[in-house]
Formats: sequence, C-alpha cells, structure tokens
Amino acid sequence: MVTPANDSDILKWLSIANRYTRIALDRRLQPYRLNASMYYYILRLHEHPRMTQDQLISLTYLNPSNVTRAVNQLVNLGYVRKRQSKSDKRVYELSLTRRGEQLYPEIVKLRQSVADELLSDVPVAQHDDLVAQIRQLALRAVANENPGSAK
Repeated sequence: MVTPANDSDILKWLSIANRYTRIALDRRLQPYRLNASMYYYILRLHEHPRMTQDQLISLTYLNPSNVTRAVNQLVNLGYVRKRQSKSDKRVYELSLTRRGEQLYPEIVKLRQSVADELLSDVPVAQHDDLVAQIRQLALRAVANENPGSAK
C-alpha cells in the first residue's frame, strides 16, 4: 500500500489503527473464545470487583445493550459472575470467577504485546504523551457526541 508521507487525514488513520489493533487482539484472544470487544470487561472487573453493570457501562462509553450482551457472553463462558445486589434487587453486581481471575494475567500480557508492537517505532519517552493526546481526542469525541458524559 502506497500512501503519501503527508497524508494527514486523522480520521482515516485512527480508523486504520483501531481496525488492525482489533484484528491483532482478536487473533490472540481467540484461544479463550474472547474478542477485542470483550477482554476489556475482564480488566475492569479485576480492578473493581462487584462493580454494577451500570458502573461498567459508564466506564466503557458504550451502548448499554452492547455491554449487556458482552457481559452475558462472559457469564456463559464462565469468566464473569452476575449476582443480584442484596441492597437493591434492580441492580446486578459483576465479578470475575476463578476462571476469569486466572485469565486476567494472560490478557494483560497479550494486550501489552499488541501495544508494544503498535508503539515499536515510537520512542519510549514519547509513549505517555502520545497516549495522553489520543485519550484527549477520544474524550473530546465522546463529549461532542454525548455532552456531559466525558470524564
């Protein structure tokens, strides 16, 4: 693929980076019957045990039905436990099962491997600045689409 060195179409390049990063993640997650849309929940639930589904939705900036679908798949795979809250029967608390906890370190490693490959040509001293800039772009995109929802 030949592209001019001065092609500065940011939307194009963000889309390409996202697409091929997801392909790499999907390939590495396949043995666990996971994909790039699902692994993130395991990371967050490890960090925040007994998180409610609503809290998980607010962390992901995704449509609630997408989160519900992913959580249900993770429950069916045996990685996540979904329990009705004792204090509020309308709320479900989520936590990792023993199987989900055992998978967590492997997901961290493979995720880092994909990130390292993606950043291999970027000087290490610039990694944090690049991530901060991309984070700001993402939060601005969320805020523009859903005023008041970016954190």
